[in-house]
Amino acid sequence: MIQFIMLIVAVILGKLLWDFLNDYRQNMQPTGPIPGHKKKRPGNGEVIDLSNAWINMDDLPYRKRDNLLSGKDLVLYELVDKMLDHSTYTAFPRVNLEDLVTVASDAENRTEYFNRIRNRYIDIVVCEREGLRPVLVVIGETNREPRKKQQLLEDRFIRNAADAAGLKYLPLNLNNLPDSEELGHLLKNSGINI
Repeated sequence: MIQFIMLIVAVILGKLLWDFLNDYRQNMQPTGPIPGHKKKRPGNGEVIDLSNAWINMDDLPYRKRDNLLSGKDLVLYELVDKMLDHSTYTAFPRVNLEDLVTVASDAENRTEYFNRIRNRYIDIVVCEREGLRPVLVVIGETNREPRKKQQLLEDRFIRNAADAAGLKYLPLNLNNLPDSEELGHLLKNSGINI
């Protein structure tokens, strides 16, 4: 019985040693895995290779969107854009947050902070026409449906990131948009001289 247990322990130790040596050899080879050793892929789904050699470049499945903005977002943009029409400012819709703010080069966990601003966007950015210096971010908010906790946290993060970068933040209710006079007053209070 003891001999059987010793045999099992020896097999387990041998397997562990074999796996350790294979991992060590793979890490030491700069060109890739051990020749003849096939790496297992997780899952059994189809692999999509994005290199030009593996996709049909003659029939890509991309289609143009009908509109960049639609519905209330478009109405909000047109309202802000019209207010800035004859001023020294211009408005841009759907701007990526990472195009507006950057992470300080000496920040700890720089990559984590950068990943937090990736793939987030601002509804409208107001910039000075000359030099396109951003001065105000406008966010369209809605009170019609209950906001999910994730959406509230994202809105708060965007507000805090804009504030930390020195950008003023103007939330506007999409369900109750201000008239031209009220919007002009809100923009002036936000530092926009129109």
